[in-house]
Amino acid sequence: MFLKKLILEAIDFIRQIYLNRFIIWELTRREFRIKYISNLFGLSWAILEPLAMMLILWFIFTYVRTGTKMEVPFATFLITGIVAYDFFNKTLNAATRSLKSYGFLISKVNFRAAIIPLVKIASELLIHFIILAIVGLILIISQVPVTVYWLQVFYYLFSMVVLLIGVSWLTSSISLFFPDINYIITIVMRVLFFFTPIFWDPKGMPNEFLIYFRFNPLFYIVDGYRESLLYGVPFWIHHQNTLYFWIITVSLFILGVIVFKRLRPHFADAL
Repeated sequence: MFLKKLILEAIDFIRQIYLNRFIIWELTRREFRIKYISNLFGLSWAILEPLAMMLILWFIFTYVRTGTKMEVPFATFLITGIVAYDFFNKTLNAATRSLKSYGFLISKVNFRAAIIPLVKIASELLIHFIILAIVGLILIISQVPVTVYWLQVFYYLFSMVVLLIGVSWLTSSISLFFPDINYIITIVMRVLFFFTPIFWDPKGMPNEFLIYFRFNPLFYIVDGYRESLLYGVPFWIHHQNTLYFWIITVSLFILGVIVFKRLRPHFADAL
């Protein structure tokens, strides 16, 4: 009975997203315009900042770094991992603070506050598409072959967005009553940075330790980006890893729905 109620609540949230899709799009355009287009160099800096970091890493690890040979250039190995982590990190931080920044809408009785974190996610997603195009260009320059498996990035991106929706509903609703969660998220993301295969190759880790790292959902995403863009590995061969990821993601999604719905009546008071 309890499980059925949770599933029905999750379905209702998804239905509300569909019904409010035009509002989400308009708010996303507004968010994007205010954050980037309205500023002279806003959009340029949004692209130049990660681009500069990727180019520096590409130069250092292509022409400066020496060490063990890998299947692919270490610069491309690093860039394909860090682009996924960077999107998740920035988007989660923005979505966590979203309810505070849209407090003027939350006070409206008929407004669905659940769509506000989605607006932040959609806004960052537009930038991520541009960054992915730049990454693709860097890979081509680095003579990485373009394959049909590059399209798998959209599956992993979809998976990451579902994860972000659940987590951001959870963190954004809590942040109104417990602002310190923003600092906790910063610490957790710094820890996850080292527990995610960004600088290190999971192939070199013993299986008895690796299995614990795979409970980190970002492990699945980052490794998936890399396997799609560099190694041409089909996502459907990782049955166990996929199962781990979606169990964790669906659990966080349902938890986010529950917490958000329980705290929603108190949002106006907290603001």
